[in-house]
Amino acid sequence: MLKRKMFRDIRKNLSQFITIFLMIMIGIMAYSGIEAYMDGMTKTADKFYSENNLYDLNVMGLLNHDDLKKIKEIDNVKDAELKLSVSATTDNDKVLLLNFIESNNISKFYVYEGEKFDSNKSGIWLDNFYCEENNINVGDTVLVKYENMELHEKVLGKINVPDHLYDTRDDSELYPDRKEFGFAYMSTKEITEDYIKSLVMKELGINDEKVFDMVMTDFNYKDYIPFSSIMVDVKDTSKEDKVKNDIEDKIENAKAIIKVEDTASYTAYQGEIDEGKTYVGVFSGIFLFIAMLSVITTMTRVVKNQRVQIGTLKALGFSNNRILFHYIGYGFWISIFASVVGLILGYFGIGRVFLNLEMEFFEIPNGAPAMNASSYYVALIVIGIVAIITYITGRSILKENPAETLRNKIPSVKGNALNITKKGFFKKLSFSSKWNVRDILRNKMRTFMGLAGVVGCSALIVCALGMLDSMNFFVKLQFEDLYNFDYKLNIKENVSDKELKVLYDKYGNHTSQSLGIEIKDEKGNRESNNIFVTDAGKFVRFVDNKNNIKSKPTDDGIYVTYKLADIKGYKLGDKITWHIYGDSKYYTSKIVGFNKDPQNQNVSMTREYLESLGIEYKPDSLYTNNDLSKIKEIKNIETIQDINSLKEGMTGMLSMMKTMLVLIIGIAVLLGGIIIYNLGILSYTEKQYQFSTLKVLGFEDKQIENIFIKQNNWIAIASIIIGLPCGFYLTDWLFKTAIEEHYDFGAFIEIKTYVIAAIGTFVISYLVSKFLARKIKKIDMVTSLKGNE
Repeated sequence: MLKRKMFRDIRKNLSQFITIFLMIMIGIMAYSGIEAYMDGMTKTADKFYSENNLYDLNVMGLLNHDDLKKIKEIDNVKDAELKLSVSATTDNDKVLLLNFIESNNISKFYVYEGEKFDSNKSGIWLDNFYCEENNINVGDTVLVKYENMELHEKVLGKINVPDHLYDTRDDSELYPDRKEFGFAYMSTKEITEDYIKSLVMKELGINDEKVFDMVMTDFNYKDYIPFSSIMVDVKDTSKEDKVKNDIEDKIENAKAIIKVEDTASYTAYQGEIDEGKTYVGVFSGIFLFIAMLSVITTMTRVVKNQRVQIGTLKALGFSNNRILFHYIGYGFWISIFASVVGLILGYFGIGRVFLNLEMEFFEIPNGAPAMNASSYYVALIVIGIVAIITYITGRSILKENPAETLRNKIPSVKGNALNITKKGFFKKLSFSSKWNVRDILRNKMRTFMGLAGVVGCSALIVCALGMLDSMNFFVKLQFEDLYNFDYKLNIKENVSDKELKVLYDKYGNHTSQSLGIEIKDEKGNRESNNIFVTDAGKFVRFVDNKNNIKSKPTDDGIYVTYKLADIKGYKLGDKITWHIYGDSKYYTSKIVGFNKDPQNQNVSMTREYLESLGIEYKPDSLYTNNDLSKIKEIKNIETIQDINSLKEGMTGMLSMMKTMLVLIIGIAVLLGGIIIYNLGILSYTEKQYQFSTLKVLGFEDKQIENIFIKQNNWIAIASIIIGLPCGFYLTDWLFKTAIEEHYDFGAFIEIKTYVIAAIGTFVISYLVSKFLARKIKKIDMVTSLKGNE
């Protein structure tokens, strides 16, 4: 009998139970979906790194086989491999990071299509993303050019490599341009003898090849390949620092030793995971909180509205426990069903959609969402909370005797609270306004729940739209305010002063240099960073923490970015001890100022200050406003980058973010609409007796509808006033907390975003109220008025 009663009650109050189902489902879906997406990223990477043996240390410098042998003999080194990396171009002027290797046991290829690496094979293994963007297939022939080498190579395979998840040409690019830039691998046997011979002749100062042949009678070009790095696989990663120190001591040619955790590819991917973990706690947490507030309110009202039925069941002899379990079942079974649907939709909907977007961003195969135990625990907690609230509410009613429960409970109202409408400003209000003020004071909890729900939804909408506003603002800051040039030319290494002068005469002498350094703190701990040395004048500018352009930096010390200073606790006048990779000499520099950099937290100085330390200035970048749109290649320049292409790269990242944020906005709007509708239903249900009374007193349906809509409008307006600033602070907190430490973003939200969020929230509230107000015409006067007798 009780089961039939439950189904009948659910049918009778179907709209309320549907909203309970939807709110729990959306809350669980948001949490489990984002969790599945983030956990999927972590497990996908861990599997890829493990199965393809990502290196632990990367030794940089001009290295050879003797260096490789010494490294392999160091204690706790499992394996090591040589690699030569150069920036090459193709026949259609695209750029490839070309890597020559002898073996592939470390950072092994994941072959999408084609053959595994074989050092005896003549051909090239190409970046899978680059192939897809440029319609290159296995078996095609590509032309690769580097200095005096021109190689026509057959594509043997399309690959991913674990240390190339996120490749950009340089630090000025925020987003990988897969169409214009990719990576490639070849066997060292493909390096031409003529190229190596030209390098050795240049180093020896010999111009005549015949003279060279006479001097180097036993010349074997393979012994003179200038490898640029050695990848090291460490046995016990807990002893990684000791291995690093041993390499520094024993390998004179090692200019820098970089842990894989400090590489751009690894940190970019890990940073995305860390950001997502914050999103899990914020977005899904807010979704769940808002949903649970409304569910608790709804279940409480549903049970309280059943007090007459509860009294009837008690009078018929049903035990308290049986009645309690009956009413617990209302929320229990619906919340179980909603949680299961939420988990499924979270995994296959949000989790898969978000992860697929990331897999277009990072070069990693077989990405799949992963549901961990926390999602199931959260679902169980939600089910438990609903059951407990229903139990507490039902138990309070069961304490009363059957005679009391057979009558509707008269609300406890304090006369002083209602007398407020007879005083001061409130005395002059219209009847409808006074009626609504009194109703709000009588139902504080319902009003609070309504405020909390709508505030949360409007804040989420502001946050989602505000994140896009903020990213657009920082694109402008980076590429218009800080970068004040049209083209950036990346200068090749070992360019002579005479060759530099030719470039200066043609394109100007506004240059910069980036130096890899290690900073040592007072305890002797060392940390990798870089120094930006500027001689670029107005072409590369500095801004303060309020985004105002600063004057030219002084020549008496170093500048530190605000975020780095905040992380490390640096203050104006502090001194930093540092050394350049490849040079054991340490320098101590005074902090003379701070600057803001949205994408690189580093140290800056002028060319004059660098040279005052006795360090030679060797520019690696040249900035110009010359029109180079029709120029594809410049002697002694590796790559030509125009400011528009850099902007387009960032726009690509924004387009991916837009897809994610649209989904978040959609969930926020849907949840907001459901909450507003649910609270409207509760409000309407509780007011049926009052509305019936007003009808008897001669009020027209239209007047009563206006009273009902007015209160909901008040709540919506109050929620918007509170929610808009909450959205700003939420956005600002997310940027300062979730974004990885390489970036320095803050909230910058445009007025139109607040207007859109405010109007959108109010319109949804108004439309829902208007829809529910139509029910006033259908009120059963007899049932409503007799129910309280």
